[in-house]
Amino acid sequence: MGMMFRKNGVAWLCGVFLVLSAQGLWAQATENDPVLAKNEWAEVRKSDYDAALLLFPEGTGGRVSSDQNMIIRVLSRLLRDKTLAAQARAEKLDQDPKAKAFLAAETERFHAKLRVDRIEQEGGEAFAKREENYAARAQEIYLTNKKKYETPEQVNAAHILFDLKQRSSEEGLKLAQEARAKIAAGEDFGKVAEKYSEDKGSANRMGELGWFSYEAMVPEFSKAAFALKKTGDVSEPVLTQFGWHLILFKEKKEAGLRPFEEVKKEIMNEQKQKFVEEYRKKELAKIDDDPKTVLNEAAIDALYAAPPSAEEIKKMLEKAISGK
Repeated sequence: MGMMFRKNGVAWLCGVFLVLSAQGLWAQATENDPVLAKNEWAEVRKSDYDAALLLFPEGTGGRVSSDQNMIIRVLSRLLRDKTLAAQARAEKLDQDPKAKAFLAAETERFHAKLRVDRIEQEGGEAFAKREENYAARAQEIYLTNKKKYETPEQVNAAHILFDLKQRSSEEGLKLAQEARAKIAAGEDFGKVAEKYSEDKGSANRMGELGWFSYEAMVPEFSKAAFALKKTGDVSEPVLTQFGWHLILFKEKKEAGLRPFEEVKKEIMNEQKQKFVEEYRKKELAKIDDDPKTVLNEAAIDALYAAPPSAEEIKKMLEKAISGK
């Protein structure tokens, strides 16, 4: 019985588990490495899924595991790739000389990356042994680069947007005025934002925008937001390139210098990154500058193909135009 992954992956997963279990297709699974999905060509085990998570950006693998639809998409991709790979082997596509050469080159690149990863790990360990020295240096960096760690004045606000994609500016202004009247009559700003705002991202958060600096928003919006003074104040309708806004003022933070303890980790990470990068460069330079390296100059010269001369280009163009 053929099965396909679908977008409503959770329902598919329950159904296919029942079908495959009933057919006894899990017989070869080990207790610690069960088969998660299988077809006539290939199977996906838990170890395959775990390996796939390693390819995600650092810190995102956990989010995949907490999203059933994402799990299904990962398993779907794995089963498809494994099926295509099995079919390629069955057709002996992997025996083609070009395919073999490409696979060999990819294997070399993979092994090279493993070595570079190890070098960077060694660099991190070397940095850890000198961490006390760099912690002292972090204080110096902070004191001599205070401007870098200054924060501008910021406002914490929420908004409601009426865009002008399918309405005139006058119609958008009227809707904004009506919404403001509802709020003035006692309706909760967040509830009104959730119901009417056409900025769906913030509407789902009751209109919340969080903290932002003057430069972070378009000038018209920032001018109105930073002009508000009292917590709970709602602006008059504000027109920007995005439409008409109502802005709820929550609080303001004055510009200031971030304390050292707040930025210490950031400075240490920057120092570590620089140290590891220099460590890697030194290790790779040992290969690039190896005095024992031998070049076959004659064979290398034979690789060079001189570009065609102007006369040769002219003849090729004439030939192409004449069709001969």
